[in-house]
Amino acid sequence: MVSAQNMSPESAIRAGPSKGAVDENFPVGSWLLPAKLRPSVAQFYAVVRAADDIADHPSLSPQDKLRRLEAFDATLAGGEPASAECAVAARLAAGLKTIGVPVDHARGLLKAFKQDAVKNRYDDWPDLLGYCLYSANPVGRFLLDLHGEGAAAHAASDALCAGLQIINHLQDCQDDYRALDRVYIPLDYFRAAEIGVETLDGDHATVRMRWILDRCLDGVDELLVAARPLGSLIRHPGMRREASVIVALAEALAVELRRRDPLAERVDLTTGAKIACVVKGILRAAFEATPSPDDLAAGFAGALVRRSGSSFYDAMRLLPKPKRRGMYAIYAFCRVVDDIADGPSAVAAKRRDLAAWHDAIDALYEGRPNRMLTRALAAPVARFGLRRSDLIDILKGVEMDTGESLRAPSMAELELYCSRVAGAVGLLSVRVFGCGDPRADDFARAVGMALQFTNILRDLAEDAEEGRLYLPREALEAAGIASRDPLEVVAHPALPAACAYLAARARQRFAEADGLLSAMTSVDGMSLRPAVVMMTVYGRLLERLVAGGWREPGKRVKLPRWENMWIALRYGVL
Repeated sequence: MVSAQNMSPESAIRAGPSKGAVDENFPVGSWLLPAKLRPSVAQFYAVVRAADDIADHPSLSPQDKLRRLEAFDATLAGGEPASAECAVAARLAAGLKTIGVPVDHARGLLKAFKQDAVKNRYDDWPDLLGYCLYSANPVGRFLLDLHGEGAAAHAASDALCAGLQIINHLQDCQDDYRALDRVYIPLDYFRAAEIGVETLDGDHATVRMRWILDRCLDGVDELLVAARPLGSLIRHPGMRREASVIVALAEALAVELRRRDPLAERVDLTTGAKIACVVKGILRAAFEATPSPDDLAAGFAGALVRRSGSSFYDAMRLLPKPKRRGMYAIYAFCRVVDDIADGPSAVAAKRRDLAAWHDAIDALYEGRPNRMLTRALAAPVARFGLRRSDLIDILKGVEMDTGESLRAPSMAELELYCSRVAGAVGLLSVRVFGCGDPRADDFARAVGMALQFTNILRDLAEDAEEGRLYLPREALEAAGIASRDPLEVVAHPALPAACAYLAARARQRFAEADGLLSAMTSVDGMSLRPAVVMMTVYGRLLERLVAGGWREPGKRVKLPRWENMWIALRYGVL
């Protein structure tokens, strides 16, 4: 077969589009749509593909691309076709005029193709979304207009189309860079990770490139949450099913792109996965009511916690719905800001991102949450009286993690850090649990410190690989370890003695928390059952670490999921 790259520009256009409907991530003119509307969808798609092939042709100059695309635009506007290649545009214009659907959507797409002819980089996420405004959103609006739908579904449709477009950019990021020198991933992400776009030419994603891909997928996830209500907002049954199926396909593709490497392989769904998405979408269209904004935000937070693999997830998911949503929102917030500190970006970039979260928390408490996650926090803040100061303390603790001050810190510095990143979480949690005892705050701080000390002991090798060493200098000195290099410390034969120093303090905190719990009334003690589950899980982790003697610090110790579930059920967290 002769490729378009080996043809002349004229013969490549005459040969037809290089990509067909079967190559798309979504069904084009599928059987879910009414038979009478499918020809219009096919005509629209033919124009899009033909114009896209012009914009992507490697042998055409930018000026030639713009000239040909302008001819398409003039034909769509009602002019005579300037050449044979404009015939598809003339057919679409005539067909849409007959059924009373505006041609503006197709002309909007041409703006994106014209932009592709002259622009090959995007500065930041808003710049990329600005491109999607023309390259993707008109497709959804065209289909809505074709089915006689109103404006109620526009916002959700725009979110879905933008999400699908960026998913496609991520699938094709290497091909776009190699063949067209186009990069649809925001340049400020590359700058933050301190790598160049040439990384896209590698045979696999580096750690820093993986971080960039996941950051793009974080944005996609927010778009898909906003798209989730689309099917329920559409009146036409076939279009409602089609939209719900496409949302399910987009969600599945986003998961695959997190799991797999688009620089090493073509990331797509298997036939079985696509069938499952069709079934899932049809069932959603038939039975799912329109989710509220609170439901969407809570679902977004819950998905973040589930994806993080938190040891607390099984306990949290058994809580009553309002408390469960509150805990999901708190832990999702912790996960997101912690990922900023743990990411490969430069220290200055991390601090800028964390400063933006300070602004987002301010906006939340001023009654104008402006992120999906702060919208998830809004209801728990109002219902449980979550304090702004505790959320800010978490941010301050995470900020301590962005430099090197925590490499073998003093015990006092370590306790300050732990009181912020873990004690503050405990203070937020006891409010969600509903404990009214004045000793609950002391209990929360003790539990938080015990859990964080245990985390430090569990993650020694993993942290060392990242250049981090949380063991306090007093522990190292007592063990006779002079080095402050994380990898050297983890490999030192006296490591168990240093770990025993911190393990003893973790046990003290567990004992302190247990004593406070015993002193509370039965009612308040019962309200803290979720915290007791967390204490039990981490207490067992600590004892397994002690029993193992830190002889294999690289071997991650964790409880099996069945044991986590058994502990949760044992304490009646229902």
